[in-house]
Amino acid sequence: MSGLSGSTYDAAPAETAPAGALSLILRDVGWIMGYFAVAGVFAGLLWWQVVDPPYFVRTSTGGVMEQAQLSRRVQADGWFLTIGVLAGLVGGIVLTRWRERLPLLTVLVGVVASGAGGGLALGLGKLLGHRDVQALLTAAKVGAHVRDKLDVISPMVLAAWPIGFLIGAIGILWGTRGGHSDVQGPDDPGQHHKD
Repeated sequence: MSGLSGSTYDAAPAETAPAGALSLILRDVGWIMGYFAVAGVFAGLLWWQVVDPPYFVRTSTGGVMEQAQLSRRVQADGWFLTIGVLAGLVGGIVLTRWRERLPLLTVLVGVVASGAGGGLALGLGKLLGHRDVQALLTAAKVGAHVRDKLDVISPMVLAAWPIGFLIGAIGILWGTRGGHSDVQGPDDPGQHHKD
């Protein structure tokens, strides 16, 4: 009887261990996805607020964008790039430092989530800054200025989010590894000498 009771008691922790590990993994994934969802919304709002799109000048045949205004199109990309790198960098530092139980999982999920966060920011910013430029030009008088819609020149600016995340994550992992080496150095068996 006692042997059977002991066997049953010993099997219980082995059965619950995988469930507990899965719960921790899902929790970490949830925190990472949640951060970049919030960051994506905030970044999209910020990008929409700080960028001043160029404008067209209404002509008798349609609309023309002057040379000075063409150069302002680059500003939208520059702002999105800057915001994305900072959002990814903060996420890489904070999430890797905080959810350090499974660093490889954090990095892999973080890269995917940061890309999704960048897509969310771009989509929200474009939605808020959308304008039917053609209809506005048609309704405007000759010589009037009509603002362009908010957009980026190259979708490659989305890469700023995972790049920023990787920089932050690798920095934390490298620093943690170095810190562990410093702590464990004196205990290295090779450093002990016989008396």
